[in-house]
This record gives sequence, C-alpha cells and structure tokens, in this order.
Amino acid sequence: MGLAQTQQVLAQLYTNSEFRERFFANPQAVAVELGLSCDEAQQLAQISAQEVNIFANSLKWKRLGEIHELLPRTAKVLGKNFNTLFWRYAQTHLPTGIKKHREDAIAFANFINKMAENEDLEPIWISDLVCYEKTWLLAYELGNCLRVCWLRHTVHRDFTAQPTLAIWYRLSRRSQLHHIILSLPRI
Repeated sequence: MGLAQTQQVLAQLYTNSEFRERFFANPQAVAVELGLSCDEAQQLAQISAQEVNIFANSLKWKRLGEIHELLPRTAKVLGKNFNTLFWRYAQTHLPTGIKKHREDAIAFANFINKMAENEDLEPIWISDLVCYEKTWLLAYELGNCLRVCWLRHTVHRDFTAQPTLAIWYRLSRRSQLHHIILSLPRI
C-alpha cells in the first residue's frame, strides 16, 4: 500500500466514526472493500482502536474550539447546548478545503438554524443571532462585498423583538469591511 493510500485510510479512520466502527468490527472485510491485500489489511488491523478513538476525539474537540471562536456569541448563549449540537453536527459533516474552519462554522450555523426550526431551540431569537454571526463570516470573503441580514430581533443590543437590518460592505478588494446595523420601527 502506498503512502497516499495509507494516508487516505488513516484519515477516514480518524474522521469518519461510521467507517471507524465498521473497520474495527471487521478489518478484513473493509480492507477488501478498499482493494487492499491481506498483508495490508493485517497491518492496518494492528492499529489500536483505542488510540484511534482518542486521536479522533481530540480532532473533534479541536474543531469545536475553532467553531467556538468563530461563533462566540452563539456559543455563549447556547452554553452546553452548543457542544451537544456540535457533537450531533460533527457526526454528519466533515470540513474540507483551505478555509475549512470558516466553512465548518458556516455549515454548523446552518445546522443550528435547522435544529432551531425543527426542535424549538431556545432562546426564541437564537436563529437571528446565528444568522448574524454567519453573515459576519461570509462578509470576510475577499473582494467587493455586500451582505445583508434581515433580523427579527436586535441581536446587537438586547434581543428585543424589533425588525433589524445588518449590512456589511467593502467597496474594493483592499478597502476595509464596514458594518452597519439599523433597527427599524416596529410595524
């Protein structure tokens, strides 16, 4: 087995809990699925399941820490529920690419909003806060930028039920990102 194939298998073991469970339940069968020889399967089977699980868990905690930093107000408001939601999310989503922490946080924000919609997540304004922080992350893309976020609550102040418009803009690639929040009159 070449280095690239070994790295792919190890990456799957460390990041995909379903694959990890299947592999350690029957390493020979999984090795056959991957097109590995019997010797290669035996080599991989010697890896300690406990060590792989410990390392995989540490990777998830690192991801959680990164997302916590990128969605700080959401993490603070949700408290322990933020971690609980993250563990559920991490079972189904694995980030890839160069800006994977930012993309992971955006995908997690979408997951939280879906859970808020389907499971009546509290507080009632959590979707607005998540949308606000997610739009901040989206606004940091390079180049000209205009991002608008309609909110039902004043997430920048006291979370009062009041229509609010948050706008981010950058006029050129090299200019500073600007941010404006307008609380609109209640209708």
